[in-house]
Amino acid sequence: MSRVLETKKRWKARFSIHPDGIAVSKVLNLPDVTLVTESGGGSTSVTSIEITTPILSFVDAINNSQRMANRCTDILSFVSGYGVTCSLNQINEIGDGGAAKTGAIDFSADASIVKPEEVDLTRPAFLRVIKEKDEKLARQLSHFRRGISSLDIIEQIREFYQIMEDEYGENDPKTEEYKYVRHLVSHPDLCRPDAKAAAIAMLGKSYLDPSEPNDMSALSNHLANLKNDAKSIIESKIQRC
Repeated sequence: MSRVLETKKRWKARFSIHPDGIAVSKVLNLPDVTLVTESGGGSTSVTSIEITTPILSFVDAINNSQRMANRCTDILSFVSGYGVTCSLNQINEIGDGGAAKTGAIDFSADASIVKPEEVDLTRPAFLRVIKEKDEKLARQLSHFRRGISSLDIIEQIREFYQIMEDEYGENDPKTEEYKYVRHLVSHPDLCRPDAKAAAIAMLGKSYLDPSEPNDMSALSNHLANLKNDAKSIIESKIQRC
């Protein structure tokens, strides 16, 4: 069995997506990366993802295809505005009469798509992500997906702040605007004078109590702006190309 798994072949992997059936207006695919769609009742939905790998061993093919499928869900999440994840359903050898291999990885998410959007994997920015030629944009898309997939305000702030800091650096004025909020959700009690003063102005104290509704409500106001700024960073890179 180990010799079979180590044999290098091209493989085709199919991933289910969650939530099931992402409504889209149009999909443009790549030769080896396909968002599989179904049409009916006047609408079109992405139902799964198919990845064709280079010549790889079975284990490397699973890793490669999962990574590419994750990139696709990052893109789907950003375009649609909802968290999308995927699960490996099946992986098969291509050519030479190879026997089918199967495997699965568990992911979950709950979301629904309201407005169908076009998903164009051939756009230069998305193509660079799929081809692993833009590590920075790839990780920013990943953080954005994790942010919009979470129902936890604290986790969302952490993920969207990562995009800001990644883009501008720790001490840039654009990052500084949200730094004390990031510290507030990461430390039990703020001691830096500037961060402490900002927290007291917002909460009336220098610490956050996640079980206090007023504290979480105050955070949510900052979250909306932070999310919009993080989204604008990614949108500017996509629109430039």
